[in-house]
Amino acid sequence: MDPDPNTANFFIDNIGLFIAMIICLICSGFFSATETAFTSFNKIRMKNSAQDGNKKANLVIKLEEKYEKLLTGILIGNNIVNIALSSIATLYFIELFTGLVNNPDSIGSTVSTAVTTVAVLIFGEISPKVIARQNPDKVAMSFAPIINAIMIIITPLTFIFGAWSNLMVKLFHSKEQNTMTEEELITIVDEAEEGGALESEEGDLIRSAIEFSDVSAGDILTPRVDICAISKDASVEEIAKTFIENSFSRLPVYGEDMDDIIGILHEKDFFIAYHNNNKTVTKHIKKPVHVSEHIKITDLLQTLKSKKCHMAIVVDEFGGTMGIVTMEDIIEELIGDVFDEHDEVTNDYKELPDGSFDVKCSADLDDFLDRFEISVDDDEDLPQTVNGFIMKELETFPQVGDSFEYQNLKIEIKKIGSKRVEEIHVSVIKNEEEKDEE
Repeated sequence: MDPDPNTANFFIDNIGLFIAMIICLICSGFFSATETAFTSFNKIRMKNSAQDGNKKANLVIKLEEKYEKLLTGILIGNNIVNIALSSIATLYFIELFTGLVNNPDSIGSTVSTAVTTVAVLIFGEISPKVIARQNPDKVAMSFAPIINAIMIIITPLTFIFGAWSNLMVKLFHSKEQNTMTEEELITIVDEAEEGGALESEEGDLIRSAIEFSDVSAGDILTPRVDICAISKDASVEEIAKTFIENSFSRLPVYGEDMDDIIGILHEKDFFIAYHNNNKTVTKHIKKPVHVSEHIKITDLLQTLKSKKCHMAIVVDEFGGTMGIVTMEDIIEELIGDVFDEHDEVTNDYKELPDGSFDVKCSADLDDFLDRFEISVDDDEDLPQTVNGFIMKELETFPQVGDSFEYQNLKIEIKKIGSKRVEEIHVSVIKNEEEKDEE
């Protein structure tokens, strides 16, 4: 069957309109891909490429620095080509239906709207944005020279709409800060870790660095009851024995009692004096640094560095000794536990065959809550250690064998010291569904 000569003549006569529609559709896809690429490209990688002499990468960075102007140009260009596409398509389909139907204007407009909507969604929006999302750096560098030239051409329009945009910003200015919060930074680190860009150890280090400034001396101190100290009246033999038995490099020196810490004695200084048969070490006792429990460890670190001291005495509001913080404690808050050849490595959690745990009560309470997935109110004032948590819940000094339930845990007192709970037994209370599954 021979083709209809009228149909063939139509396509030949209107080939210009058809080509114009294709060009508009390609331009629509270009603007959509450019917008996605410039919002998704890796800024750090792009800056490194620019510093290495990549001219296209350098142009991308310059355009991104003027992002509002860039976005205005993209939106203007995208709207111009989409409106042009709709207008040309309307003319094309009206011409197509002329002579075929009684109302070509109405039918042509309806078909034009349907066809252009589908075409713009598939080829002008979804497809180019998906492609640009997968390769944002490559797309941004490839399209940067073109979009830069387009922005120069439509400068008058971008100026007008940019001025309107600035007016809207002034009229509806928000007082919210645009700075990135710590939570948002940590979320970025989590996403980078999940995406494989960061190792888990690197992610932990970055998270510790982000949260480092929020930690105070009271959060990491060694409590008073655990301090190993010596009296100013102690003999050199007693001091030597204390150093040897405890393997500490520094010992606090107190006067009348532990609330009267008068200095810090270094192991090296002491043993030099000891081997020289000096019967007194008073001149080797260094002046202590006293700080509040509320001082941030970033400030404490600077204080210790400036005073060339490795230990600070933490005092409470009444001037009594709360505990001590060492330089090692601060560093461990950033990079994790550091052990030397003299440290005794202890495990705060011992898992038993039945799935329960023996827990040392010197363990950090935050770690305890995270391990057993216990949720608490953010406003709740929590102790630092598991022992403090036990004492708070029982509101009295417990005895071995005492137990209580907290959320989904059963906690039993296993070992008591002279002034505190030393070890507990923790088992998870299973709900009915979990029991049925077993």
